Amino acid sequence: MAAQAARVSFICTANRARSPFAAALLGGLVSNQPIVVDSFGILEQAEAPALSGAVRAASGFGIDLSRHHARALHPEALASSDLAIGFEPSHVAAAVETGGVPAERAFLLAELADVLEVDVLPWPAGTDTLSAKVGHANARRFASGRLPRSVPDPVGKSDREFERTYDEIARCVAIVGMRLFSAEPLGIG
Repeated sequence: MAAQAARVSFICTANRARSPFAAALLGGLVSNQPIVVDSFGILEQAEAPALSGAVRAASGFGIDLSRHHARALHPEALASSDLAIGFEPSHVAAAVETGGVPAERAFLLAELADVLEVDVLPWPAGTDTLSAKVGHANARRFASGRLPRSVPDPVGKSDREFERTYDEIARCVAIVGMRLFSAEPLGIG
């Protein structure tokens, strides 16, 4: 019997810039594993396309967002997600309150990357599943003493701001991919 695929969901404001980019990056890193990566926005956007600044910035990372269409987060849409990742506190709150993912499986992207980067020792015994790794990350969430931080929204800003935001997302997604999924580092440039 085949193992059920793990599911990682990214949530941002409109699903037109940050979350589709992060989902595409992680999806590329784990494409050879049974992992479903998807993305949503907390605002209804009627399947609007990715923002033009997002498409341009993503192309610099080898990601094509030109065919992406926004998906709104609906009640219980994340109930089967093993991990929900937002970019601002409101995204994480919506993942839990609307999406239905348990709070211990919902993180800010930079927060999760920081926890995984600080906790670089080998995983504790019995931490060989995504659920166990997420549980360990949740337990270590406040151990560093650092406050969680957001990844700023580049909407309405210059292409350079989109690039800066995408650089930060790529850095964080690389850490998540390597630590949670043993994925090879991003070869993006």
